[in-house]
Amino acid sequence: MILMIDEPELHMHPKLQDEFSKFLLELSKEIQIFVTTHSPILLKQLMRNDKIKVMSLVRDTDISLSAPTEQKLPYLSSNELNFIAFRYATEEYHNELYEELYLQNNGAGIKAFDSAYFQSVMHEPANQPWKGTPNQVSIHTHIRNQIHHRGELGVASIVDIENSIVFMRNCL
Repeated sequence: MILMIDEPELHMHPKLQDEFSKFLLELSKEIQIFVTTHSPILLKQLMRNDKIKVMSLVRDTDISLSAPTEQKLPYLSSNELNFIAFRYATEEYHNELYEELYLQNNGAGIKAFDSAYFQSVMHEPANQPWKGTPNQVSIHTHIRNQIHHRGELGVASIVDIENSIVFMRNCL
């Protein structure tokens, strides 16, 4: 028996999507199941099982299927899945990537990390302000600070966030 389900997450509460993924995993012991989804919650839950084959629809010049092998974080992240599948750049994903780089490089403080890693190793210019002083940190740290201190520094543009995400993904 083969069961095909198109976007089962529609009109489904996130907690119910989690329960539904458990149900699908149990059911898949007996039958083959194909699911199409836009839900990072459902996808994340299903990807935790190594017997599940996940494919993404990729639209470049042609449409093709590929396995989501572009993961950079050492854990399953809904924010990362959304970026890989839809190129949906979010502040949350920027934070996750920044934190991962910070931890991998033994960050001893945000400004010191920026200087030691982004500026010295990755040769990024220090052309952004730090605590009101111009040309102190890279765009990546400035965006991180805008996200965490919105009242003082304003809101980062989605273009800057996306460019920074792409850069940091290349660093990992």
